[in-house]
Amino acid sequence: MKKLFYLIMLSLMLAQTQQAQAQIHAGQTDTLYSKTLGETRRLHIYLPASYGDTYFYPRRYPVLYLLDGDTHFNAVSTIVQLLSEIRGGPMDFPELIIVAIPNTDRIRDLTPTHVTHDLNPESDSASLSRTGGGEKFLSFIGNELMPHIDSLYRTTPYKIFMGHSLGGLTVINTLLHHTAMFNAYVALDPSMFWDDKKLLHQAKNILKEKKFDGRALYLGIADNLAPGVDTTTIWRDTTSLFSIHMSSIFALRNSILTAWPRSTPRPFVPFTGQTPVAEKAPPAGLPPFRFAWKYYPDYDHSALPLPAEYDALRFIFSYYSLSFPFHEFFAPGWTQDSLITAHYRTISWYMGYKVSPPEFVINNTGYQLMGGHQLDRAAYYFHLNMDNYPNSFNVYDSMGDLLVERAQKDSAMKCYQKALLLRENPDTRKKLEGLSR
Repeated sequence: MKKLFYLIMLSLMLAQTQQAQAQIHAGQTDTLYSKTLGETRRLHIYLPASYGDTYFYPRRYPVLYLLDGDTHFNAVSTIVQLLSEIRGGPMDFPELIIVAIPNTDRIRDLTPTHVTHDLNPESDSASLSRTGGGEKFLSFIGNELMPHIDSLYRTTPYKIFMGHSLGGLTVINTLLHHTAMFNAYVALDPSMFWDDKKLLHQAKNILKEKKFDGRALYLGIADNLAPGVDTTTIWRDTTSLFSIHMSSIFALRNSILTAWPRSTPRPFVPFTGQTPVAEKAPPAGLPPFRFAWKYYPDYDHSALPLPAEYDALRFIFSYYSLSFPFHEFFAPGWTQDSLITAHYRTISWYMGYKVSPPEFVINNTGYQLMGGHQLDRAAYYFHLNMDNYPNSFNVYDSMGDLLVERAQKDSAMKCYQKALLLRENPDTRKKLEGLSR
């Protein structure tokens, strides 16, 4: 049986890797005319490898909205692919749809307020005259882009907003003033100095007064220290743009930790997964606000996104991965099959809607248990799929195979018939005809 297990797992890994290799950096381009902005916007769309699967029941996916789309699309899509398809699969990290938004007028769209002066010496009066279009841009995202994406693709309600620099400023502005727009926020080296730190000053009161239950924020801080300055002296350096930029971000971190003392004051460190626990119902209400931050002393402003994007996604879904004892799991004496169900109940609590284990994973688990002559346990997993995917022909076809193994011919025929009502499949038809002779 152990040999069978490794063969099955190897075949799954090879299949996932081949799919991933075929789609690395792959994406599709879409366009959307915005009445709000009065222009056509290009979009880069990344779809998971399983999106095009036609055998199992079509799945829905959370959506990551990415600012500065031309710059960050390839990196973020590869990170998501690595985490969800190559490294551990969808039981370790959820597959995501990515919607990357390239810029047409960056300083217009990614600034929440209009300014006539800027700390950046490269800013000229012509570009500054266009600042302050951030609220209009968010209206485009919420009222035009999101409905457009939801109408074209199989999405779930869970949404992530990720941005760097001015994009990070936009992310923080959205969290503070449009909290319900996204579930999780990623702000990488946000330009909190903008408009004489106006948003930073607003944040102190908003963070104390507003509820952020059910939301998550990751704050990445780059090393932008001027010569002769360190993280303890940046507060006294009021002349260097780099020091003002960094001190503003650290001030935001401090405001968050003051308003939410339950948040960890330590930098974020990724970990491997949740240890299985006995089945219990999640707490009532929404999950508490989750905040993590990390200072990257080896990465400057431009180099920060790649490592921080990876860490941010690991943090947002830190509850997702299950550190599961698979070697014990397939042993005949295992009696804790409900652990997977309990774990996905916790995932559902964090994400705000029912999340089920992937059909193909549970299906393969059932067949492996069948191969090991653990028919009662196989039935548990096939029934689990029938409960979670009642409109999938496959779940009834698989249950029919189990019933054949149990020599329950009539019940097996009913399952095959049910499968064929949902979808005509030659293999299922052949099995039904074989039992009818």
